[in-house]
Amino acid sequence: MLLGLTPAAHAAPAPASSTLMLGIQNGLVQENAVALSNTAQELADVIGTAAGRKVIWESNYSKADAGKQAAEGSHFDFVFSKPPNLSAALLSKGWQLVATATSPVEFGTDFIAQPCPGKPGEVLLGGPTLAIFGLAHTPPATCVAEADVWRSPAALLLTPSKGSLVDKVSTKLWLQRAKTPPRTIYVDYQNAVTGFMQTTHAAVIGAVTPLVSKKWKAEGGIVLAHQAMPFWALLAAPGTPPATVDKVRAAMLGQASDRLNAMLHIPGWETGSPKPYAEFMQWLKAKN
Repeated sequence: MLLGLTPAAHAAPAPASSTLMLGIQNGLVQENAVALSNTAQELADVIGTAAGRKVIWESNYSKADAGKQAAEGSHFDFVFSKPPNLSAALLSKGWQLVATATSPVEFGTDFIAQPCPGKPGEVLLGGPTLAIFGLAHTPPATCVAEADVWRSPAALLLTPSKGSLVDKVSTKLWLQRAKTPPRTIYVDYQNAVTGFMQTTHAAVIGAVTPLVSKKWKAEGGIVLAHQAMPFWALLAAPGTPPATVDKVRAAMLGQASDRLNAMLHIPGWETGSPKPYAEFMQWLKAKN
């Protein structure tokens, strides 16, 4: 289930016919609803001021809805998309890339693991920490060399929802290192993976973002693998006048987005290119 927010109206009053619709997809991350609403409001204000139009936003609609809307003539004029597969799907249907957010670190999916106490270079797997997942049988605690993790019977992968982008990326990463897919534990949100790894110190392999893995490694944790992914994108619907796209892009790349950038915890925006999104989907769909 994705966190939904009530649509809100923004910017200065304008005739209904001039209203722009903004779709926002934050992915499988559970965040403070008020903070998300405030950020959506700020993004809508930046777009609305640049375009000289009233903006109404909707948050965390489903990917399936977005794909259908893109194919049939979406009621969205702009979409802010965090999942790169959604951005790629919209771009493939003629949407225009307005700008891409600049990530503080290389965006993607990382595998992190607990270090084995007293044994540098080895990973702790199994043991009593796995009881929190309600497994019928938990493998005994064992220490495994990093290179052997992928074939260890004690290895369990912890990812967000089955079939999610992170789940697909994680499975592909694993199969690049082993002949068989991992035994996987699924949780609803990316935050839950982080929580289990950082708070309960579960002895599993966790699929997390590089923002988490960077801190994890700095605190003595192990990072086993990394897969780069294109970062967040703002897109305009097919047929959006070039002048409107240019005005919104200028606002995103300029000082008008400073407050928004602080709310998103990013350095800023750049023009970007559709190419990395297409290349990422080619990698994801290719056979190992």
